[in-house]
Formats: sequence, C-alpha cells, structure tokens
Amino acid sequence: MPEIIRGIIVFIRHYHTMKKSIFIILLTFTISSIYAQKTQLDQRALQKYSQEQIQKMPERKIRQINFLYQHSFIIPTEFKDKINATSIDISNYSKMRLVDQQVKVNLINPKASRESESTTDYYIYLLSIDELKQAYKNIK
Repeated sequence: MPEIIRGIIVFIRHYHTMKKSIFIILLTFTISSIYAQKTQLDQRALQKYSQEQIQKMPERKIRQINFLYQHSFIIPTEFKDKINATSIDISNYSKMRLVDQQVKVNLINPKASRESESTTDYYIYLLSIDELKQAYKNIK
C-alpha cells in the first residue's frame, strides 16, 4: 500500500511540473508571436504604397502613417455621429495643412457628379504641420 501512495505522489509531482513547463512554453510562444506580428498599415494607405514598400517599412513608419490616417484631423462634436472617421482619405486634404495652425476643410463628396457638388457641408480640422511633426517624434 505505501508503494501505491508513493507512486501517486511521484505522479502528482511530475504532473504539476509538466503543467508548469507546458504553461511556460505556451506563454513564451504567445508573447513571441505577438511581438513578431508587424503593425498593419491602415486600409486607406494601402493603395498609396506597393506591397514591397510596405514590407520594407520600419514599424515606426507604419505607426506614423497610421497616425496620419487615423488621428491627424479633428471631427467637430456636431458631426461626430454624421462623419465616419474611417471613411476619410486624409491624403485628399493633407496638402491644405498650414505650418503652425489647424485649418478647417470641407469634406469632399466622392459621389458628386459636378464640381459645384464636390464638397459637403461637413468639415474637419486638420492638425498643423508642426503638430504632426511633434506627434511623429513621439511615436516609437
């Protein structure tokens, strides 16, 4: 009888050690796969770069481009529920930026058939070039 109990104790000790080892291996694999994943480029920017250019981009550059497309403009409060931020192609507006102040720009109507209908009554504020430069510096 003591042999059976001793065998059970040995099995339990090995079982717990094995569980810990498996847990550590899985945790290490998960962490390494998270860090190995490259930041995805914003969908709106994908058409501006070739696949080769994107693959060669450093992580920091991708995060800066994502900032440009996702956070380089301000939607006024009254339009928060009317403007979908992910539908704004900021590349259409960036040339309008001013160096040291934000600028108000009317959104382009992509469905307009005539020049007179090309803008909407909705607008956004573009961050200034100086604000963008500072934001880019802060991105690691």
